[in-house]
Amino acid sequence: MFTVITAFILLQISICQFIDTQVSYEYNKSQIKDDEIYILDEFTNLVEKYYNISNFSYEHNELDIPIKIHFIFETIYFSGESNYKKIGCQFIISNSNDQFYYNKNLTLPYYKGKTIYHNESTYDALASLFDYYAYLFIAYELDSYKLFLGNYYYSKALEVCSMGESLGSASKWDSRMEKIKEIKNNEYLRIARFTFYDIMDKMYVEEYNDKEKNELAKTMLENFKFIHNKLGYDKNTLKFIDAFHKEITEIFIMFKIKDGIKFLYSFDDKNKTYYEKYLSTNEN
Repeated sequence: MFTVITAFILLQISICQFIDTQVSYEYNKSQIKDDEIYILDEFTNLVEKYYNISNFSYEHNELDIPIKIHFIFETIYFSGESNYKKIGCQFIISNSNDQFYYNKNLTLPYYKGKTIYHNESTYDALASLFDYYAYLFIAYELDSYKLFLGNYYYSKALEVCSMGESLGSASKWDSRMEKIKEIKNNEYLRIARFTFYDIMDKMYVEEYNDKEKNELAKTMLENFKFIHNKLGYDKNTLKFIDAFHKEITEIFIMFKIKDGIKFLYSFDDKNKTYYEKYLSTNEN
């Protein structure tokens, strides 16, 4: 029977931003017993469901951002023989692309019957942590649609950090706040990222001429160089280039911007071998 509850769930799923959430885990077998694994299953299912049904942006309900979360559970804190109250863990959260973040030394409140609801005006040690990443990923995604479109959601992430500093672990939330500011304030990378996506959208569309696309490619390179000159080997820029190094190289080759590949070769050590073959080809 199609109930009102079913309709509500379907509506929520249709308007959320993260419908492809994959949560996995491993655990310390010396600290967590086999008959306690069900607690980890319940917890990870709760996190996955939270992302799958929560609406973090009523203005942008068309987003479909993939999220991968991998937990490393270290211990379960019990207050009695069978009553658990906290979980000690680490986790890595990623958009399967150029964003991935590692969290360590976490103690998360979790007990039987614990649920989490999205309420942006209230601090919750669990919900607020995952809200922070939701806003960060949404902001990053929107920045690829329009230049600086993600500003509002970077600010939302900063608001969560401010609540966390007051009501949670100040040092951890202060670190997360600095991370957001680092990303938001790096306008050179934001311009380079948006320009990259703009080029990719226009790459094979005839109404945009090659001269226009060539200028965009030069703008992307120019901003990469600004980053190198002002910030050095910025880790967020290196993450982005690593995720899309083949596509960025293809753009520079297509528009015969040899200086672009030379820059990548000198800036991105991780993919040096890949760039090297194109440099040697161009020199012959």
